[in-house]
Amino acid sequence: MSYQALYRKYRSSDFTSLVGQDVVKKTLQNALKSGKISHAYLFSGPRGTGKTSVAKILAKAVNCLDLIDGNPCGKCANCAVANSRECTDIVEIDAASNNGVDEIREIRDKINLVPSVLKYKVYIIDEVHMLSIGAFNALLKTLEEPPSHVIFILATTDLHKVPITIISRCQCFSFKRILDRDIVQRMRDIAQLENISIDDDVLEAIARYSDGGLRDALGMLDKLASYNTNTITMADMREINGLVSKEEIVEFIEAIHDQKNAIVLEKINFLYENGKDFVYFIEEMLEVVRDRLVDSFIRHDESVDVSFYNRFGNFLNQLLLQVKESNNLRILLEINLLSFMNSSGLQNSMLNDTSTQLDSRPDEVPSKKDSLDDNPLKKEKNISQADHSLDSFKEVVKEEPVKKVQNRVSYMTSELKKLRISNTFALAKKDLLTEIQNHWDELMDYTLDRTYGAAACFLADGKVVAASDHNLILAFPYESMIERGNELLISLEQVLEVVFGHHYRIVLLTNDEWKQERMEFIENKKKNYVYEYQEEPEIVNEQQTQVMEQSLSPEASLAIELFGKDLVQIEP
Repeated sequence: MSYQALYRKYRSSDFTSLVGQDVVKKTLQNALKSGKISHAYLFSGPRGTGKTSVAKILAKAVNCLDLIDGNPCGKCANCAVANSRECTDIVEIDAASNNGVDEIREIRDKINLVPSVLKYKVYIIDEVHMLSIGAFNALLKTLEEPPSHVIFILATTDLHKVPITIISRCQCFSFKRILDRDIVQRMRDIAQLENISIDDDVLEAIARYSDGGLRDALGMLDKLASYNTNTITMADMREINGLVSKEEIVEFIEAIHDQKNAIVLEKINFLYENGKDFVYFIEEMLEVVRDRLVDSFIRHDESVDVSFYNRFGNFLNQLLLQVKESNNLRILLEINLLSFMNSSGLQNSMLNDTSTQLDSRPDEVPSKKDSLDDNPLKKEKNISQADHSLDSFKEVVKEEPVKKVQNRVSYMTSELKKLRISNTFALAKKDLLTEIQNHWDELMDYTLDRTYGAAACFLADGKVVAASDHNLILAFPYESMIERGNELLISLEQVLEVVFGHHYRIVLLTNDEWKQERMEFIENKKKNYVYEYQEEPEIVNEQQTQVMEQSLSPEASLAIELFGKDLVQIEP
């Protein structure tokens, strides 16, 4: 085949032609000019952002005999060898298909062989996160202290799947999504070289559709050039990718706003029959919602129904998560949109009623039972099967009527954290955990509430991993979220009480901390260790801690500031 895809034909051959990634480019060029070449590099970032291209450029540059401002010259003998397919000193490995221990051991066995032609033997391992645990372990020592003539370049789209022991042995570079304007300019240049006639609005649409990946953008340009050999227009773009025009999207949203059920169903059926991309359609609706809110808050357009667009934006965000996991997108879209259109007004009034109720009882937290009893939707409609499930759930968590909680912890010490974890394990109930997980999405009903909105949004990003009648353990992806959550501790417990009608004491862990605690729990159970429930000691709040710290010496205060309260022990 003589034809070569555009993304391959116009792959960057040096740092000058590289699109975007200015920080990565500058750092590597300076390192090459000063001779500070590392033994191992790790490139991470979204697909199509230049990781493999930079790896090939770097492999050529470290072997170039006549570097020009940190760029490979492309003319010397070594550059010619590096560009040839027969080069044995630059080894590219696809970890997705070569992810076993044997493949890595083969590298380790051959690594001491000196390069046949070039100065350095360079191993480029693409999608390195696909390696097995055994393969990673086999790579560890070799990666840490390779021979002086060997350089490793690892690339991955999922950095979190790479063991920290591998990351710590590499010089890491994070590749960012390429800006739309840079993608548009690159495509415009290539279109001129290839004699492709294309409208500018199509180039901008391709850039948005590619989500920061230049390879995807060039692939789309390639496909459009094959579809229409004359001038490529937005009609071609929409036709070949199943997209919908912005005007149609605006009309569709207006029909939803006006609760025109028949028109909405007819439009969804039209999109389905014409093979439109529902995921992209929802994303484009989110863009329109964003634009309308900008019109209201920035341009002060009073014609915008801010309340509707706030609710609709939140609804679309949740719908997008469901659509990406569903096999029948049309029915899912129809059901959700009909439910939203015919209950959005009631939901809005419910939120307002809840806010008024919370404001009128500042010292108490209204129970879920109270909010359900006042819900006009429940009064006017028959209770569905989901409502029966909710009633049964309330029976599970109901031990006694919800009481006003006098004392709430506002500061989480390490001792209290350990106690709450132990107490949760002592009285853990699997059925209760399942019920709470099944109703966790109800937190989204409170994300727009002016009193508990921030706490509800925060909790929605977490996951309940263990539950008892008194305690919940919540897991979150990042340590920074735990720090933020501990600042919101009182609000988090209050909003949980509003949603589930029961007061729980909570403890927040990262996903890694939870894995460690769970493994320790399993090991203890094997040893027949018995967890015993213990009442929590007198509350230590942040104000009391601050008073205590005021009496500390300057040295002790500095130590707490540097290492944190949990790691510093003050002895008299």
